[in-house]
Parts: sequence; structure tokens; C-alpha cells
Amino acid sequence: MRTCFFWILSLLISNVCGVAFAEDSLLSKLQQDKSHHTESGFTNPYLDLEPSVVAFLKTRYFGDLSWPDEPVNYRKFWQKADLQKIDNPSEKPQATLIGHSTVLLQYQGLNILTDPIFSERAFPVQFAGPKRYTPVAIKLEDLPEIDLVVISHNHYDHLDKDTVKALGDKPLWLVPLGLKSWFTSLGIDNVQELDWWSEYRFKGLTLQFQPNQHWSRRGLFDTNKSLWGAWAFIWPDFTAWFGGDTGYNDVQFKQIGQVLGEVDLAMIPIGAYQPRWFMKYQHINPDEAVKIFQDINAKSAFGIHWNTFVLTAEAIDQPPVDLKKALVKNNLSVDSFRAMPLGETYQSN
Repeated sequence: MRTCFFWILSLLISNVCGVAFAEDSLLSKLQQDKSHHTESGFTNPYLDLEPSVVAFLKTRYFGDLSWPDEPVNYRKFWQKADLQKIDNPSEKPQATLIGHSTVLLQYQGLNILTDPIFSERAFPVQFAGPKRYTPVAIKLEDLPEIDLVVISHNHYDHLDKDTVKALGDKPLWLVPLGLKSWFTSLGIDNVQELDWWSEYRFKGLTLQFQPNQHWSRRGLFDTNKSLWGAWAFIWPDFTAWFGGDTGYNDVQFKQIGQVLGEVDLAMIPIGAYQPRWFMKYQHINPDEAVKIFQDINAKSAFGIHWNTFVLTAEAIDQPPVDLKKALVKNNLSVDSFRAMPLGETYQSN
């Protein structure tokens, strides 16, 4: 009987160790894969076709596809952030959606910002370009002291110069390969660049920069000179995932699920997805957002990248409708992945 017990115990231990070894082996293999590197910058290894920007501009400005106007004083799916919750966070993880893809993630005494933009416009200048139609849920000056900022890529709705300068050199900035020089040109040196699958440890937190399907550019001659990606925040007892801005493929997100095992909270883009013939290569729609939710083995999620700027052709209040349809179609609880109002604070159970 005792022999049988020890045999079963050893079998269980070997199975657990085998799973851990398999995950470590996969991560090591992925870290060595540089298929996204090119001689001049970076590329999407699982994207064979890139849509015509010229054709998109013709559709946008000369076609018959209708585009929503920027509403004035819009407050649907919006509320002012609860400063009491933010200034006195519970011992459990919490995340406040500030606007677009800007999230304040708080846990274990850390205050973390994702893709912060507090400016009125997502554009090189503040007198033109996409204008914010919902206000930020918390003012920049009302934020708690920020320890860490992560950037997914360099597009203007994710990397805002005025916000970066306002936050300054005090927080640590984690950015994709090729972006550090942009920060140092602003006098910000507290910056670490990461490649896909690279890790950085910070006060008990492991941050892992992970792949997604997108691109980068801020000027006329710097297309894909810097990398793009997603971020995983891995504490011993809690894992969060920030998707940044991405199209869908059936390889990278499944790999993320294999490496992470399970995600407690995912922040996944749900907006800016029409017209589909152009946007599908770089922006997921809610149906694909649910696929990512499943691929990365997320337990709960809320939507980012919506309800802030008019960037594409779908109605501004369409993402929640399409998200609910996608969840129902996949027999998932509509509460597991929410189109959370700007300003709301997600709190872990």
C-alpha cells in the first residue's frame, strides 16, 4: 500500500514538473525566435498581406461609407473615477479604465499605467486630428505616484508626447525595442527596452513583453523601426494582461496562453474595427477579442481602445453590442468580459 502511495505521488510530481518544464522550454524557444526582426526594423511573422493605405484614405474621404461624428459632451459608458478607491486601494488587484487604452493597474503597492494619453487629441499637434469626445476619467494631476509605465507601441493614441513629458523621469518606462532613443531625446532616461518574450523584474512583479499583430510609425520615414506588442504582469498570485493594439492570428495568442497558463484579468481592445477589409490586419473586432480571451485562458476581462476617439467607421456605441453578441455566440458569460465604462474600477474577487 505504501509503495503504491509513493508511486502515485511521484507520478503526480513528475507530471507537474513536466508541465512546468514544457512551459519553460516553450518560452526559451520563443525568446530565441527573431523572425519578427528585419534588416531595417520589424515585421509581423504571421501576416502575409498588408492593406493599401491609399485605398483606405480614398474610402475614408471620398467613399460612401459613413463615419460617426465626434459627439460633444458625450457621457455614455463614462463616469468620474472614484478617487477614494484609487488613493486607498484594497489589498486585492484593481484596475481603473481612464480612457482609450490608458489603465491604472494597482496591486502590491505598485501604481502602473498603460499607454497613457491625457491630451485632448491623438495627433502630433493639438489643433487637429482625432479629438477626445469623452473626458479622461481622472486628471493627470490627481493620479497617485506612478511607479511604472508600459508602452505597447508608438502610435499617437498610445504614446503621447505631452503626457510623457508631464509624467517625466520618475516612473520606470518599459518600451518596445527601438523606442528608447525617442524618450532620451525628451530627457527621460529611466527607460528599459524589451524584445518579444523578454522579461523585466520590478519589486516582486515580473513583466513580460509579448507579441501581437500591429505596426509602428510616428513620421513619414520610420515605419516599423520600433517594435509593438502586449504586456503580461505576473505576480505570484495574480496575472494581468494588456493587449495594446492588435489584429488577430491563430498562433501568437495561443502561445501566450501556453506560456502564462491562465490570466486573471485581461485588458483587450474592442474598438476601431470598421471597415473590416482594412482594419482586420491591425485591429481586432469584438468577435476576435473573444477569441483572444479564450486563447490566453482569461478568467475575466474588460475592453480597452474604445469610447474615446473616433478612429474608424463603426458607431461609437457599437462595440458593447458586438461584444455581447460574440460572448453569447461562444456560450460565455456576458459578465466575464465587459465593456466597462470609462472611470470604473475593476476589483478582483
